[in-house]
Amino acid sequence: MTATAILAREGNPAAIAAFARRGDECAYANLKLMTRVLNNLYDEALRPVDLRAGQLALLWAIAAMEPVELGKLSEVILTDQTTLSRTVAKLKKARLVNVRAGRDRRVKLVALTPAGRCRFGEAMPLWEEAQQRAARFVSVGEVRAMARQVRKTARQRA
Repeated sequence: MTATAILAREGNPAAIAAFARRGDECAYANLKLMTRVLNNLYDEALRPVDLRAGQLALLWAIAAMEPVELGKLSEVILTDQTTLSRTVAKLKKARLVNVRAGRDRRVKLVALTPAGRCRFGEAMPLWEEAQQRAARFVSVGEVRAMARQVRKTARQRA
């Protein structure tokens, strides 16, 4: 820990002011800002097909692996079971996915329904437009490369 950090921890006004000026260096704050902007952009684009960006991302993952165990899906998209279960329940209520017991009744398998496949397909032209708009804000290739690195690092830590 730096001397300035120690002073800030102790409430030193000059040290706190020094850190306050460094807010634009914070990876979390910068990613959070980017996420809000891009999430709104994609949500707006997907509104005509009554999907949100997070729902489309989940449908995408399911479509790529279906039928997929919820546990495996959770690992792949790096989200907790509670959040995943909540989002899957919303998609199930909208009849976009179905959930059934696997060979072991404790294991749940999720797959797209015909309506889910249709909605996914309807969303693709809207997603492509959103991707083009997103490219005005960020390099989509650089974002993809960062996401690959984050996934790799997160899996190594697990």
